[in-house]
Amino acid sequence: MVALRSAALSLLGVTASFLLTPAHSQTTLSLHGSGTTNPSKCFWHIMAKIEEQLKIRGRLTYRAVGSGAGIQEFLGKDINGTNTLQAYNDFGSGDIPIDSQDRQDWFDAGIEFVQLPFVLSAVGFFHSIPGVPSGEGGLNMTACLLARVFSTDITTWDHPDILYLNPGLNVEKNYKIFVGRRVLGSSSTYSITNYLYAQCPQTDDN
Repeated sequence: MVALRSAALSLLGVTASFLLTPAHSQTTLSLHGSGTTNPSKCFWHIMAKIEEQLKIRGRLTYRAVGSGAGIQEFLGKDINGTNTLQAYNDFGSGDIPIDSQDRQDWFDAGIEFVQLPFVLSAVGFFHSIPGVPSGEGGLNMTACLLARVFSTDITTWDHPDILYLNPGLNVEKNYKIFVGRRVLGSSSTYSITNYLYAQCPQTDDN
């Protein structure tokens, strides 16, 4: 999800026109953004292609600093406690849209923007069970099994419900599951948690 100020939208319009208009050879176009790391390579590839085709000097950048930081840098920072918000970037990118109430609060504060979905990506789960391949012939898990693992309802790889889906899984008895989690909050964690809860709402809220 990309959020753009109205000024940034105008800048994008200028970008499109400069792709076709070679007359402004001394003009420099700058467009800067930051946010989630997930689509960073996509951004860099698109920006490189735009810079190649620009008929003017251009400087397009994207900093992969995380969704939260990207939103903060885009919406701005309170300057000297005066409630004057100064944006660092022309656009911000996050995996989670700004909800309608927060959006209205920003509008009421005089900061208007639009949100545009622009890329679809996946978030995956990884394991390191010895001898179990990735892909075909690998581990089979449902959303509810994953939710139960993360909620510590299932703590070993030889749990009957895991073995039911993986009859060929050969692990030691009571082979413990160690779950790796993000220490700090992230949009990926948020989206995974919401997905697991939506698919398996009966799982413990933890």
